[in-house]
Amino acid sequence: MRINHLFPNPVCFSKLERPLTKQELKTVEKYKKETKNNMGNTISIPNYVLENKTLKNLKKDLNKKVIDYFNEVVCTSNSIIPYITQSWLTYTETDQFHHRHSHANSYVSGVFYISADKEVDKIKFYKPDHQEIELAVSKYNLFNATTWQYPVQTGDVLLFPAYLTHGVEKKKGTNIRITLSFNVFFKGKIGNNKKLTELVIE
Repeated sequence: MRINHLFPNPVCFSKLERPLTKQELKTVEKYKKETKNNMGNTISIPNYVLENKTLKNLKKDLNKKVIDYFNEVVCTSNSIIPYITQSWLTYTETDQFHHRHSHANSYVSGVFYISADKEVDKIKFYKPDHQEIELAVSKYNLFNATTWQYPVQTGDVLLFPAYLTHGVEKKKGTNIRITLSFNVFFKGKIGNNKKLTELVIE
């Protein structure tokens, strides 16, 4: 039997090809003092952290990953420029979690793992469609699973459709998991003039 993957959801993994500088790490540590309680962990109160001038090179590096995603996954003929909109830091300690959620008003979601241990840290995704019939599963695969977890580690960069629901289960291990999350949208002209679907986004 041949099984084809039809209409899959892309979850793209890559690596930041460099360690963070001392100044970048200092900025991340500074934001840890400017947090509020989130649903299960803590989140930075500033939510445009990549606009901090000390993180400008990190923003450029992450934006290159975004361009790669659009070139390899989206493959549009529309003249658009993707860009990072909001960005924020989350800090997750032992027994904390990150609630199940998706990102509205965003086309792509991104997560950069500043500090994570692949032995204990994971991200969990949830199948988008509702299951009308639920059968007991003897062996999980990409077709019958309603959730899927990936291990993550320091330096990982994940990009995926913003509608894809995700979260983090209760954290194991003693390390503090630090992530920089960001939303991506685009500027330019989309749709088709002759089909009356054209839209200019400035």
